[in-house]
Amino acid sequence: MMRVDLPNKIIESIKQLGEKYAIQKIVLFGSRARGDNSARSDIDLAVYPPMEFSRKGSFASAIEDLDTLLKIDLIFVDENTDAQLIETIEKEGIVLYER
Repeated sequence: MMRVDLPNKIIESIKQLGEKYAIQKIVLFGSRARGDNSARSDIDLAVYPPMEFSRKGSFASAIEDLDTLLKIDLIFVDENTDAQLIETIEKEGIVLYER
């Protein structure tokens, strides 16, 4: 895995939440994945939930409760997600968790 400008404890917490909520995949994208972030850049996460996932609100709350002062932007990737955004995530993203 490429070097990610995030504290290990945040990465580990994201992995634990992925496991707890049976998420298919969580991908870091945006400036932190490209490496052109500043210290205060937000954390962009693409979340690939399982089919029929009904716990988006609960998962989002758990992510927001992570011990970081940084803003976390979550995108749940599904059939309605913009194709260009998915292409960007796949091109520049770094997989933090995968089942």
